[in-house]
Amino acid sequence: MTRAIIPALLMALLLSSAARFEGKLQPCHIEDLDEQVLCGTWSVWENREARTGRKIDLNVVVLPARSPDPIPDPLFFLAGGPGQAASGAAPLFARMFAELRRDRDIVFVDQRGVGKSGVLECKLPGSDDDPQGWLREMFPLGSVRACAEELSRKADLRQYTNVQAMDDFDDVRAWLGYERINIFGGSYGTRSAMVYLKRHPGRVRSLVLSRMVPIDYRAPLTYARSAQTSLDRILDDCAAEEACRAAFPNVRAELAEVLERLDRAPGKATVEHKGKKFELSIPRTTFAATLRSIQYEPGLYIRIPMLIHEAWKGNYAPMIREAILDSGPGDWMGVFLSVTCAEDVARIRPEDIKASGTEGTYLGDDRLRQQRAACSVWPTAELPADFWEPAVSSVPVLALSGWLDPVTPPEVAEEVLRGFPNHLHVVIRDGSHVRAGLNDMQCEFDLITRFVTAGSPHGLDTSCVERMRRQPFVLKAD
Repeated sequence: MTRAIIPALLMALLLSSAARFEGKLQPCHIEDLDEQVLCGTWSVWENREARTGRKIDLNVVVLPARSPDPIPDPLFFLAGGPGQAASGAAPLFARMFAELRRDRDIVFVDQRGVGKSGVLECKLPGSDDDPQGWLREMFPLGSVRACAEELSRKADLRQYTNVQAMDDFDDVRAWLGYERINIFGGSYGTRSAMVYLKRHPGRVRSLVLSRMVPIDYRAPLTYARSAQTSLDRILDDCAAEEACRAAFPNVRAELAEVLERLDRAPGKATVEHKGKKFELSIPRTTFAATLRSIQYEPGLYIRIPMLIHEAWKGNYAPMIREAILDSGPGDWMGVFLSVTCAEDVARIRPEDIKASGTEGTYLGDDRLRQQRAACSVWPTAELPADFWEPAVSSVPVLALSGWLDPVTPPEVAEEVLRGFPNHLHVVIRDGSHVRAGLNDMQCEFDLITRFVTAGSPHGLDTSCVERMRRQPFVLKAD
Protein backbone atom coordinates (compact mmCIF):
# COMPACT_ATOMS: atom_id res chain seq x y z
CA MET A 1 0.00 0.00 0.00
CA THR A 2 1.49 3.35 -1.03
CA ARG A 3 1.98 6.31 1.29
CA ALA A 4 -0.56 8.29 -0.72
CA ILE A 5 -3.32 5.73 -0.12
CA ILE A 6 -2.87 5.48 3.67
CA PRO A 7 -3.75 9.14 4.49
CA ALA A 8 -6.79 8.91 2.24
CA LEU A 9 -8.02 5.82 4.08
CA LEU A 10 -7.44 7.47 7.45
CA MET A 11 -9.36 10.55 6.36
CA ALA A 12 -12.23 8.40 5.13
CA LEU A 13 -12.30 6.60 8.47
CA LEU A 14 -12.20 9.93 10.34
CA LEU A 15 -15.15 11.26 8.35
CA SER A 16 -17.01 8.03 9.00
CA SER A 17 -16.33 8.45 12.72
CA ALA A 18 -17.54 12.05 12.60
CA ALA A 19 -20.77 10.84 10.98
CA ARG A 20 -21.37 8.57 13.98
CA PHE A 21 -21.75 11.69 16.11
CA GLU A 22 -24.40 13.28 13.85
CA GLY A 23 -22.54 16.54 13.26
CA LYS A 24 -21.69 17.11 16.92
CA LEU A 25 -17.96 16.67 16.35
CA GLN A 26 -15.79 17.83 13.47
CA PRO A 27 -12.30 16.83 12.23
CA CYS A 28 -9.66 19.03 13.84
CA HIS A 29 -5.96 19.40 14.55
CA ILE A 30 -4.64 19.66 18.11
CA GLU A 31 -1.18 20.66 19.26
CA ASP A 32 1.59 18.02 19.19
CA LEU A 33 -0.48 15.49 17.23
CA ASP A 34 0.05 14.96 13.51
CA GLU A 35 -3.19 13.13 12.79
CA GLN A 36 -6.58 14.76 12.70
CA VAL A 37 -9.04 13.88 15.47
CA LEU A 38 -12.57 14.97 16.36
CA CYS A 39 -13.46 18.10 18.36
CA GLY A 40 -16.60 19.80 19.59
CA THR A 41 -18.12 21.78 22.44
CA TRP A 42 -21.01 21.09 24.79
CA SER A 43 -22.59 24.00 26.65
CA VAL A 44 -23.53 23.72 30.35
CA TRP A 45 -24.95 26.11 32.91
CA GLU A 46 -22.32 27.41 35.32
CA ASN A 47 -24.97 27.14 38.04
CA ARG A 48 -26.47 23.76 37.24
CA GLU A 49 -29.20 24.05 39.88
CA ALA A 50 -30.43 27.53 38.95
CA ARG A 51 -30.07 26.89 35.19
CA THR A 52 -29.80 30.61 34.55
CA GLY A 53 -26.98 33.07 33.99
CA ARG A 54 -23.55 32.20 32.68
CA LYS A 55 -22.90 29.22 30.41
CA ILE A 56 -19.63 27.36 29.81
CA ASP A 57 -18.63 25.70 26.55
CA LEU A 58 -16.84 22.46 27.45
CA ASN A 59 -14.00 21.46 25.14
CA VAL A 60 -14.38 17.85 23.93
CA VAL A 61 -11.73 15.91 21.99
CA VAL A 62 -12.20 12.36 20.72
CA LEU A 63 -9.54 10.00 19.41
CA PRO A 64 -11.86 7.88 17.27
CA ALA A 65 -11.53 4.13 17.08
CA ARG A 66 -9.80 2.81 13.95
CA SER A 67 -12.62 0.32 13.42
CA PRO A 68 -15.66 1.41 11.39
CA ASP A 69 -17.76 -0.52 13.93
CA PRO A 70 -16.24 0.31 17.34
CA ILE A 71 -17.09 -1.25 20.67
CA PRO A 72 -19.75 1.01 22.23
CA ASP A 73 -18.05 1.65 25.60
CA PRO A 74 -15.18 4.14 25.13
CA LEU A 75 -12.42 5.17 27.50
CA PHE A 76 -12.95 8.60 29.10
CA PHE A 77 -9.92 10.30 30.68
CA LEU A 78 -10.13 12.46 33.82
CA ALA A 79 -7.05 14.61 34.40
CA GLY A 80 -5.48 15.56 37.71
CA GLY A 81 -4.32 18.76 39.35
CA PRO A 82 -7.06 19.69 39.86
CA GLY A 83 -6.65 22.18 37.05
CA GLN A 84 -5.03 20.12 34.29
CA ALA A 85 -6.73 19.98 30.90
CA ALA A 86 -7.64 16.42 29.92
CA SER A 87 -7.21 17.25 26.23
CA GLY A 88 -3.52 17.87 26.85
CA ALA A 89 -3.06 14.11 27.23
CA ALA A 90 -4.47 13.32 23.79
CA PRO A 91 -1.11 13.29 21.91
CA LEU A 92 0.44 10.90 24.47
CA PHE A 93 -2.61 8.64 24.48
CA ALA A 94 -2.69 8.56 20.69
CA ARG A 95 0.80 7.02 20.76
CA MET A 96 0.56 4.79 23.81
CA PHE A 97 -2.99 3.46 23.33
CA ALA A 98 -2.63 2.39 19.68
CA GLU A 99 -3.98 -1.09 20.46
CA LEU A 100 -6.93 0.18 22.51
CA ARG A 101 -7.86 2.59 19.72
CA ARG A 102 -8.38 -0.22 17.24
CA ASP A 103 -11.83 -0.83 18.69
CA ARG A 104 -12.59 1.98 21.16
CA ASP A 105 -12.91 5.73 21.14
CA ILE A 106 -10.88 7.68 23.71
CA VAL A 107 -12.63 10.82 24.99
CA PHE A 108 -11.19 13.90 26.69
CA VAL A 109 -13.33 16.58 28.34
CA ASP A 110 -11.66 19.71 29.71
CA GLN A 111 -13.65 20.23 32.90
CA ARG A 112 -15.26 23.59 33.61
CA GLY A 113 -12.70 26.30 34.33
CA VAL A 114 -9.82 24.37 32.76
CA GLY A 115 -8.03 24.41 29.41
CA LYS A 116 -10.41 25.52 26.65
CA SER A 117 -13.47 25.23 28.89
CA GLY A 118 -13.54 28.80 30.24
CA VAL A 119 -10.17 28.69 31.99
CA LEU A 120 -9.99 30.41 35.40
CA GLU A 121 -6.45 31.77 35.21
CA CYS A 122 -4.66 33.68 37.94
CA LYS A 123 -1.86 36.17 37.30
CA LEU A 124 1.12 35.14 39.40
CA PRO A 125 4.52 36.76 39.96
CA GLY A 126 7.42 35.67 37.78
CA SER A 127 8.44 35.89 34.13
CA ASP A 128 11.44 35.30 31.89
CA ASP A 129 12.53 38.85 32.77
CA ASP A 130 11.75 38.36 36.45
CA PRO A 131 12.67 34.76 37.38
CA GLN A 132 12.97 35.80 41.03
CA GLY A 133 9.18 36.11 41.01
CA TRP A 134 8.97 32.36 40.51
CA LEU A 135 11.07 31.65 43.62
CA ARG A 136 8.24 32.33 46.06
CA GLU A 137 5.43 30.66 47.92
CA MET A 138 3.07 28.55 45.83
CA PHE A 139 0.08 30.71 46.81
CA PRO A 140 1.21 34.37 47.15
CA LEU A 141 -1.67 35.75 49.15
CA GLY A 142 -1.88 39.14 47.43
CA SER A 143 -2.06 37.48 44.01
CA VAL A 144 -4.64 34.95 45.21
CA ARG A 145 -6.84 37.70 46.66
CA ALA A 146 -6.56 39.78 43.48
CA CYS A 147 -7.36 36.75 41.34
CA ALA A 148 -10.45 35.88 43.39
CA GLU A 149 -11.71 39.46 43.02
CA GLU A 150 -11.03 39.56 39.27
CA LEU A 151 -12.50 36.15 38.44
CA SER A 152 -15.56 36.77 40.62
CA ARG A 153 -16.56 39.59 38.28
CA LYS A 154 -17.32 37.03 35.58
CA ALA A 155 -17.69 33.67 37.35
CA ASP A 156 -19.19 32.15 40.48
CA LEU A 157 -16.13 30.40 41.89
CA ARG A 158 -18.35 28.22 44.11
CA GLN A 159 -19.62 26.34 41.03
CA TYR A 160 -16.38 24.55 40.14
CA THR A 161 -16.19 21.49 42.39
CA ASN A 162 -16.31 17.84 41.38
CA VAL A 163 -20.07 17.85 41.98
CA GLN A 164 -20.72 20.15 39.03
CA ALA A 165 -17.83 18.87 36.92
CA MET A 166 -18.89 15.24 37.09
CA ASP A 167 -22.49 16.06 36.22
CA ASP A 168 -21.10 18.00 33.23
CA PHE A 169 -19.09 14.90 32.39
CA ASP A 170 -22.25 12.79 32.32
CA ASP A 171 -23.94 15.36 30.10
CA VAL A 172 -21.12 14.92 27.57
CA ARG A 173 -21.41 11.13 27.78
CA ALA A 174 -25.13 11.32 26.98
CA TRP A 175 -24.60 13.95 24.25
CA LEU A 176 -22.11 11.68 22.48
CA GLY A 177 -24.52 8.75 22.71
CA TYR A 178 -22.57 6.38 24.98
CA GLU A 179 -24.57 4.23 27.39
CA ARG A 180 -21.66 2.98 29.50
CA ILE A 181 -18.05 4.10 29.69
CA ASN A 182 -14.68 3.05 31.03
CA ILE A 183 -12.96 5.77 33.06
CA PHE A 184 -9.24 6.39 33.48
CA GLY A 185 -8.57 8.84 36.30
CA GLY A 186 -5.10 10.14 37.07
CA SER A 187 -4.17 11.68 40.44
CA TYR A 188 -6.98 14.10 41.39
CA GLY A 189 -8.84 12.58 38.45
CA THR A 190 -9.20 9.42 40.54
CA ARG A 191 -11.32 11.34 43.03
CA SER A 192 -13.33 12.76 40.13
CA ALA A 193 -13.85 9.24 38.80
CA MET A 194 -15.13 8.02 42.15
CA VAL A 195 -17.43 11.04 42.52
CA TYR A 196 -18.80 10.26 39.06
CA LEU A 197 -19.31 6.62 40.04
CA LYS A 198 -21.29 7.65 43.12
CA ARG A 199 -23.47 10.09 41.19
CA HIS A 200 -23.94 7.98 38.03
CA PRO A 201 -23.25 4.37 39.06
CA GLY A 202 -25.06 2.68 36.18
CA ARG A 203 -22.87 4.35 33.59
CA VAL A 204 -19.49 2.90 34.58
CA ARG A 205 -18.22 -0.34 33.06
CA SER A 206 -14.72 -0.23 34.60
CA LEU A 207 -12.37 2.14 36.45
CA VAL A 208 -8.64 2.73 36.12
CA LEU A 209 -7.42 4.66 39.17
CA SER A 210 -3.82 5.79 38.81
CA ARG A 211 -2.20 7.39 41.90
CA MET A 212 -5.21 7.45 44.17
CA VAL A 213 -6.72 10.54 45.78
CA PRO A 214 -9.54 9.37 48.09
CA ILE A 215 -12.81 11.26 48.21
CA ASP A 216 -12.33 11.86 51.95
CA TYR A 217 -8.67 12.88 51.60
CA ARG A 218 -7.88 16.20 53.27
CA ALA A 219 -5.07 17.41 51.06
CA PRO A 220 -2.66 18.95 51.92
CA LEU A 221 -2.89 17.65 55.49
CA THR A 222 -0.84 14.53 54.72
CA TYR A 223 1.61 16.07 52.24
CA ALA A 224 4.53 16.66 54.60
CA ARG A 225 4.55 13.16 56.07
CA SER A 226 4.05 11.45 52.69
CA ALA A 227 6.81 13.53 51.11
CA GLN A 228 9.18 12.67 53.95
CA THR A 229 8.46 8.94 53.61
CA SER A 230 9.09 9.16 49.87
CA LEU A 231 12.35 11.06 50.36
CA ASP A 232 13.55 8.56 52.93
CA ARG A 233 12.91 5.73 50.47
CA ILE A 234 14.73 7.56 47.68
CA LEU A 235 17.75 8.19 49.90
CA ASP A 236 17.67 4.55 51.04
CA ASP A 237 17.85 3.58 47.36
CA CYS A 238 20.85 5.89 46.93
CA ALA A 239 22.56 4.19 49.87
CA ALA A 240 21.86 0.78 48.28
CA GLU A 241 23.48 1.85 44.98
CA GLU A 242 27.25 1.68 45.26
CA ALA A 243 28.11 4.71 43.12
CA CYS A 244 25.49 6.93 44.78
CA ARG A 245 26.52 5.80 48.27
CA ALA A 246 30.17 6.58 47.51
CA ALA A 247 29.37 10.01 46.04
CA PHE A 248 26.92 11.08 48.76
CA PRO A 249 27.63 9.16 51.98
CA ASN A 250 26.24 11.88 54.26
CA VAL A 251 23.32 13.16 52.21
CA ARG A 252 20.79 13.16 55.07
CA ALA A 253 23.04 15.18 57.33
CA GLU A 254 23.78 17.51 54.43
CA LEU A 255 20.08 18.15 53.87
CA ALA A 256 19.56 18.94 57.55
CA GLU A 257 22.45 21.42 57.43
CA VAL A 258 21.11 23.06 54.23
CA LEU A 259 17.67 23.52 55.78
CA GLU A 260 19.19 25.05 58.93
CA ARG A 261 21.13 27.52 56.77
CA LEU A 262 18.02 28.42 54.76
CA ASP A 263 16.14 29.04 58.00
CA ARG A 264 18.64 31.85 58.62
CA ALA A 265 18.90 33.26 55.10
CA PRO A 266 17.98 32.37 51.50
CA GLY A 267 20.52 30.60 49.31
CA LYS A 268 21.98 32.75 46.54
CA ALA A 269 23.40 32.01 43.10
CA THR A 270 24.04 33.52 39.68
CA VAL A 271 21.83 31.68 37.20
CA GLU A 272 21.56 32.03 33.45
CA HIS A 273 18.01 32.05 32.06
CA LYS A 274 17.00 32.70 28.46
CA GLY A 275 20.44 34.04 27.64
CA LYS A 276 20.57 36.47 30.57
CA LYS A 277 22.31 36.20 33.93
CA PHE A 278 20.38 36.87 37.13
CA GLU A 279 21.40 37.11 40.78
CA LEU A 280 18.70 34.97 42.41
CA SER A 281 17.89 33.76 45.90
CA ILE A 282 15.89 30.72 47.00
CA PRO A 283 14.14 30.76 50.41
CA ARG A 284 13.66 27.65 52.48
CA THR A 285 9.99 27.25 51.59
CA THR A 286 10.76 27.26 47.86
CA PHE A 287 13.72 24.91 48.28
CA ALA A 288 11.52 22.42 50.16
CA ALA A 289 8.58 22.75 47.76
CA THR A 290 10.88 22.20 44.76
CA LEU A 291 12.41 19.14 46.40
CA ARG A 292 8.94 17.70 46.87
CA SER A 293 8.02 18.46 43.26
CA ILE A 294 11.14 16.69 41.99
CA GLN A 295 10.08 13.57 43.90
CA TYR A 296 7.04 13.26 41.59
CA GLU A 297 9.03 11.95 38.63
CA PRO A 298 11.57 9.10 38.35
CA GLY A 299 13.47 11.04 35.69
CA LEU A 300 13.97 13.82 38.24
CA TYR A 301 14.21 12.17 41.66
CA ILE A 302 17.44 10.47 40.57
CA ARG A 303 18.97 13.98 40.82
CA ILE A 304 17.99 14.57 44.45
CA PRO A 305 21.18 13.40 46.25
CA MET A 306 23.27 15.50 43.86
CA LEU A 307 21.06 18.57 44.30
CA ILE A 308 21.25 18.30 48.09
CA HIS A 309 25.03 17.86 47.98
CA GLU A 310 25.52 20.86 45.69
CA ALA A 311 23.39 23.03 47.98
CA TRP A 312 25.40 21.81 50.97
CA LYS A 313 28.56 22.94 49.16
CA GLY A 314 26.93 26.36 48.77
CA ASN A 315 26.00 25.92 45.11
CA TYR A 316 22.28 26.65 44.97
CA ALA A 317 22.21 27.21 41.21
CA PRO A 318 21.10 23.64 40.30
CA MET A 319 18.12 23.77 42.69
CA ILE A 320 17.20 27.29 41.57
CA ARG A 321 17.13 26.07 37.97
CA GLU A 322 14.86 23.21 39.01
CA ALA A 323 12.55 25.68 40.75
CA ILE A 324 12.35 27.82 37.61
CA LEU A 325 11.56 24.77 35.47
CA ASP A 326 8.83 23.85 37.95
CA SER A 327 7.15 27.24 37.59
CA GLY A 328 4.54 28.19 35.04
CA PRO A 329 1.40 30.20 34.31
CA GLY A 330 -1.47 30.31 36.77
CA ASP A 331 -4.00 28.70 34.43
CA TRP A 332 -4.50 25.87 36.92
CA MET A 333 -5.02 27.92 40.07
CA GLY A 334 -8.66 29.00 39.76
CA VAL A 335 -10.06 25.50 39.58
CA PHE A 336 -7.40 24.16 41.94
CA LEU A 337 -8.54 26.47 44.72
CA SER A 338 -12.25 26.15 43.97
CA VAL A 339 -11.96 22.37 44.26
CA THR A 340 -9.47 21.95 47.11
CA CYS A 341 -10.79 24.77 49.30
CA ALA A 342 -14.25 23.16 49.32
CA GLU A 343 -13.37 19.46 49.17
CA ASP A 344 -10.21 19.35 51.30
CA VAL A 345 -9.14 22.44 53.22
CA ALA A 346 -12.59 23.27 54.58
CA ARG A 347 -12.44 20.04 56.61
CA ILE A 348 -9.04 20.72 58.20
CA ARG A 349 -9.36 21.91 61.79
CA PRO A 350 -6.52 23.63 63.67
CA GLU A 351 -6.09 20.60 65.94
CA ASP A 352 -5.71 18.35 62.87
CA ILE A 353 -2.55 20.16 61.84
CA LYS A 354 -0.59 19.23 64.94
CA ALA A 355 -1.67 15.61 64.62
CA SER A 356 -0.81 15.38 60.92
CA GLY A 357 2.86 14.59 61.41
CA THR A 358 4.42 17.70 59.87
CA GLU A 359 6.88 18.06 62.74
CA GLY A 360 10.28 16.62 61.89
CA THR A 361 9.64 16.63 58.13
CA TYR A 362 11.65 18.68 55.67
CA LEU A 363 8.45 20.30 54.33
CA GLY A 364 7.05 21.18 57.74
CA ASP A 365 3.72 22.97 57.72
CA ASP A 366 4.66 25.40 54.91
CA ARG A 367 2.36 24.01 52.23
CA LEU A 368 -0.48 23.46 54.66
CA ARG A 369 -0.19 27.00 56.01
CA GLN A 370 -0.01 28.54 52.53
CA GLN A 371 -3.00 26.66 51.16
CA ARG A 372 -5.18 27.38 54.19
CA ALA A 373 -4.33 31.08 53.88
CA ALA A 374 -5.23 31.04 50.19
CA CYS A 375 -8.56 29.37 50.91
CA SER A 376 -9.35 31.99 53.55
CA VAL A 377 -9.70 34.59 50.75
CA TRP A 378 -11.21 32.31 48.08
CA PRO A 379 -15.00 31.89 47.60
CA THR A 380 -15.71 28.38 48.83
CA ALA A 381 -18.62 26.10 47.97
CA GLU A 382 -20.65 24.25 50.58
CA LEU A 383 -20.91 20.59 49.60
CA PRO A 384 -23.56 18.05 50.57
CA ALA A 385 -22.68 16.15 53.74
CA ASP A 386 -22.56 12.82 51.92
CA PHE A 387 -19.97 14.07 49.41
CA TRP A 388 -17.07 12.64 51.45
CA GLU A 389 -18.56 9.18 51.92
CA PRO A 390 -16.22 6.68 50.22
CA ALA A 391 -17.29 5.03 46.99
CA VAL A 392 -18.35 1.40 47.35
CA SER A 393 -18.91 -0.67 44.22
CA SER A 394 -18.40 -4.06 42.57
CA VAL A 395 -17.31 -2.35 39.33
CA PRO A 396 -13.95 -3.75 38.08
CA VAL A 397 -11.01 -1.58 39.17
CA LEU A 398 -7.36 -1.48 38.11
CA ALA A 399 -5.37 0.62 40.60
CA LEU A 400 -1.84 1.80 39.83
CA SER A 401 0.55 3.22 42.44
CA GLY A 402 4.19 4.27 42.64
CA TRP A 403 6.04 3.06 45.72
CA LEU A 404 8.02 6.31 45.87
CA ASP A 405 5.03 8.61 45.36
CA PRO A 406 5.32 11.66 47.67
CA VAL A 407 1.62 12.58 47.57
CA THR A 408 -0.53 9.48 46.89
CA PRO A 409 1.44 6.52 48.26
CA PRO A 410 0.25 2.91 47.83
CA GLU A 411 -0.95 2.75 51.43
CA VAL A 412 -3.58 5.39 50.61
CA ALA A 413 -4.87 3.32 47.69
CA GLU A 414 -5.18 0.23 49.86
CA GLU A 415 -7.58 2.04 52.17
CA VAL A 416 -9.79 3.13 49.26
CA LEU A 417 -9.79 -0.29 47.62
CA ARG A 418 -11.55 -1.84 50.60
CA GLY A 419 -14.71 -0.49 49.00
CA PHE A 420 -13.93 -2.18 45.66
CA PRO A 421 -13.80 -5.95 46.10
CA ASN A 422 -13.31 -6.53 42.37
CA HIS A 423 -9.90 -4.87 42.06
CA LEU A 424 -6.24 -5.39 41.28
CA HIS A 425 -3.64 -3.07 42.82
CA VAL A 426 -0.34 -2.82 40.93
CA VAL A 427 2.54 -1.11 42.75
CA ILE A 428 5.50 0.02 40.64
CA ARG A 429 8.65 -0.28 42.73
CA ASP A 430 10.60 2.60 41.18
CA GLY A 431 7.46 4.49 40.23
CA SER A 432 6.36 7.80 41.66
CA HIS A 433 3.42 10.12 40.99
CA VAL A 434 4.11 10.17 37.25
CA ARG A 435 5.73 7.52 35.10
CA ALA A 436 8.17 9.72 33.14
CA GLY A 437 11.75 8.57 33.50
CA LEU A 438 11.07 4.84 33.84
CA ASN A 439 12.56 2.65 31.14
CA ASP A 440 9.22 1.14 30.05
CA MET A 441 6.35 3.60 30.15
CA GLN A 442 4.40 1.52 27.65
CA CYS A 443 3.82 -1.14 30.32
CA GLU A 444 1.18 0.87 32.20
CA PHE A 445 -0.72 1.67 29.01
CA ASP A 446 -0.63 -1.97 27.95
CA LEU A 447 -1.98 -3.03 31.36
CA ILE A 448 -4.83 -0.54 31.01
CA THR A 449 -5.55 -1.75 27.46
CA ARG A 450 -5.77 -5.39 28.54
CA PHE A 451 -7.87 -4.51 31.59
CA VAL A 452 -10.37 -2.42 29.65
CA THR A 453 -10.56 -5.02 26.87
CA ALA A 454 -11.31 -7.81 29.34
CA GLY A 455 -13.49 -5.70 31.63
CA SER A 456 -11.93 -7.55 34.55
CA PRO A 457 -8.76 -7.36 36.66
CA HIS A 458 -8.59 -11.13 37.07
CA GLY A 459 -5.84 -12.98 35.23
CA LEU A 460 -4.18 -9.75 34.09
CA ASP A 461 -0.52 -10.31 33.16
CA THR A 462 1.47 -7.73 35.12
CA SER A 463 4.94 -9.17 34.50
CA CYS A 464 6.09 -6.08 32.58
CA VAL A 465 5.92 -4.08 35.82
CA GLU A 466 9.03 -5.89 37.07
CA ARG A 467 10.95 -4.37 34.16
CA MET A 468 9.92 -0.79 34.93
CA ARG A 469 13.10 0.67 36.38
CA ARG A 470 14.64 4.08 36.91
CA GLN A 471 18.03 5.19 35.61
CA PRO A 472 21.04 5.30 37.99
CA PHE A 473 21.25 8.27 40.32
CA VAL A 474 22.91 11.38 38.84
CA LEU A 475 26.31 11.93 40.43
CA LYS A 476 27.41 15.29 39.00
CA ALA A 477 25.72 18.63 38.39
CA ASP A 478 25.17 19.60 34.75
